[in-house]
Amino acid sequence: MSPQSMAAADGARTVRVLVIGTDARYRERARTVIGALGSVVFAVAKPCDPDDVAVLAQRERADVLVLDATGCEAAVAHVMATLAAKAPRLGVVVVCEHLTDAARELDALPKWGWRSELSAAVQHAQIDGSPLARSVERWRAGRRDLRDLAPGQISRR
Repeated sequence: MSPQSMAAADGARTVRVLVIGTDARYRERARTVIGALGSVVFAVAKPCDPDDVAVLAQRERADVLVLDATGCEAAVAHVMATLAAKAPRLGVVVVCEHLTDAARELDALPKWGWRSELSAAVQHAQIDGSPLARSVERWRAGRRDLRDLAPGQISRR
């Protein structure tokens, strides 16, 4: 497995994201959406083996993994459980082509869903840094928290 590196267009390297999956079309989408956050590295492989995923994450010094669980949801669940023990500070976001029961159990984002959801999930995964943290719940909770604030109360950077 030979990952292909692509740096963010603006040169910002605030987060290093490793995307693991076999869908060549998804690479362009991930580069476009996640590339705005930092460095994006790709490994063309199914994220089914926890040891392979852990080695790739360590070798690429990834802060966040984006795992394409399409067709291998059960294996990705095992990978996440293993990573929680081996790399407890590694953030993980799961995407899936189909909304299967297994994908729902993983809180997988729709692979071709809203770009803002993927971007927010990666940012939250970097902050939380836990393979078992629920990215969708974090994103929804963050959105709810902002609803109670007046526009003048939101700090801008």
